[in-house]
Amino acid sequence: MCSISAKIKCILLIVIISFTIEAHAQNSEVDYQTWTDVTLTYFLSQKLSLGGDAGLRGIISSKDWNLFYIRPTINYTVSPRFRFSGGIGSFNTFNNTLSNTYEIRPFQDAHISWPNIGWLDFYHRFRFEQRFFFYQNLENDFNIRGRYLFRVRTIDFKLFSKKKSFYLKGMWEVFVPIGKSATELFVNNQRFYAAIGHRSSDRLRFFYTLKLPE
Repeated sequence: MCSISAKIKCILLIVIISFTIEAHAQNSEVDYQTWTDVTLTYFLSQKLSLGGDAGLRGIISSKDWNLFYIRPTINYTVSPRFRFSGGIGSFNTFNNTLSNTYEIRPFQDAHISWPNIGWLDFYHRFRFEQRFFFYQNLENDFNIRGRYLFRVRTIDFKLFSKKKSFYLKGMWEVFVPIGKSATELFVNNQRFYAAIGHRSSDRLRFFYTLKLPE
């Protein structure tokens, strides 16, 4: 077990900081958005951990549309290849032309790390989330959504230094509404990501992500 000071350091350490540029394709136009996300994990034991993520979207790239979210999470590791997690997210969207939106989003995840082939690691995440929408100028709404994320990542390799600390990864995520559709101002059907990352230490990683047009 960690000492008290070590536990405090674990809590304060940022595990992942990502600066993301997101591109949306709509009516032959591309709208670029800046995303800034922070992910934190604090291990209570070998199997149980607390954490979550938070971020700002669109603050730099858009004056008309901005979003702030925070999503605390609890994780339970069954084996090195399989774990469960769950939590609740809070999403505040501020829009100068459409209705401001507040969303509460409980979620449940299953994570599978398989297979590992040579220098490539594969990962699958199955998410089930319940979405409660609260609008400023519209009627409140609710829906349920399933999500599947597939990720492939290389092992660490050398790039600018003698240490193997860089890696590449690509991700694809698809969204599946379950039951009735809700009133959504921004709708995603799928996402594609490509990223290059740098592992500064076992607990601290930085990566730059490019999200491709949908």
